[in-house]
Amino acid sequence: MQDPSILKINSKDYKILARIGEGSFGKVYKAQQFQNNQTVAIKVQNRITESEKQLVNVFLKNKFKNLVNIFDYEEQYEQQTQKIRIIIVMEYCRVSLYDYILKNPLKPKDARYVMKEIINGIEELHKLGLAHRDIKPENILIFELEDQGRIQEIYKICDFGTTKEFDKLVTKQVGTPYYLAPEQIQNNQQELYSESIDIWAFGSVMYELFTRTPLFNGNTAIEIYDKIMNLNINEKIDSLIDLDFKYKQLLKQMLNRNPQYRIKIQEIKNLVNEVKSISVDKKPKVNIDNTFFKEQKLKLKPPTQVNQSFNNGHNLQNPQFFPQNLNKQNNIQNQRTFINSQNQQPRKPICVYQNVCQIPQFQNQQRNFLHFSHQKRSSAPEMANYQQ
Repeated sequence: MQDPSILKINSKDYKILARIGEGSFGKVYKAQQFQNNQTVAIKVQNRITESEKQLVNVFLKNKFKNLVNIFDYEEQYEQQTQKIRIIIVMEYCRVSLYDYILKNPLKPKDARYVMKEIINGIEELHKLGLAHRDIKPENILIFELEDQGRIQEIYKICDFGTTKEFDKLVTKQVGTPYYLAPEQIQNNQQELYSESIDIWAFGSVMYELFTRTPLFNGNTAIEIYDKIMNLNINEKIDSLIDLDFKYKQLLKQMLNRNPQYRIKIQEIKNLVNEVKSISVDKKPKVNIDNTFFKEQKLKLKPPTQVNQSFNNGHNLQNPQFFPQNLNKQNNIQNQRTFINSQNQQPRKPICVYQNVCQIPQFQNQQRNFLHFSHQKRSSAPEMANYQQ
């Protein structure tokens, strides 16, 4: 079917400039509204679920800074096909975060800003009572805002087809394998997981931004899941010798396999605001391998015996937690923070399997490869369907 040259949506006329996307859902066009010359993206699809329609209505009533906004929506009856077509008018973003980092490595001075933008978008979605479930570089778009002749890049989360209300977050494999949280891989269909799955995915994305390689890389879904469940994440992060120490700690907290101890959004925002400079070009001033601290003989109480007044409201149950205000903490807190990690017992993750084939959903299944057709890269294939 030939692409239209003009679309009329709720009495507004749009000139179609180019087709920028196509899939089983329908097509996406870059268009320009005649009345105000605003450039938009128009999604034309042949069906929509009731939950998606409700989500569209929520977006129409709100304006978001770091989520892709929806401007208009209409269901039109098409005479030629005698079917209803769904038309959604959205903000137009020229490139995705993935497209950007392919050509432009993430600069140290930009890292903190990018992180603040994305976490704010996740927070905006969570405030609606929704979890995205598929946070990945391809679903983070860059919106260019012109302000007094200068272009400001605003990072916006898109593709809300996988969103779900918190109270309906039953364990299910939704999302791209590289960014799935361990609890999403479990096979207990009655077990609820929380919106913290988006925090895990965000941590995986940030690792990829710094290294340009997925943390849990693999050629098959089984290889990826095996690494998600069993990879020594802390060791992998610590091997990034050129990454700022505070930032390493933050990545570890986002990638805690136990969702109960995974860092919360507000804590991330507080810590990011404290990190005034993030260096991926220069060696950090902090001794990351803790060789200096190994020589110190510290007589400290176990964490469970530390007086509550020392934590200033921080959660000390998580041994990976790094305090928000290091410079403001007293000496005892600072000493406790830098205890040699080799002397600490790592928290056991949820259901760590010695072999990924022990996971119920992979038992008696063949080792099938992911489908990479029409994929721009090998680092974000879509979910593969496995045959019994």
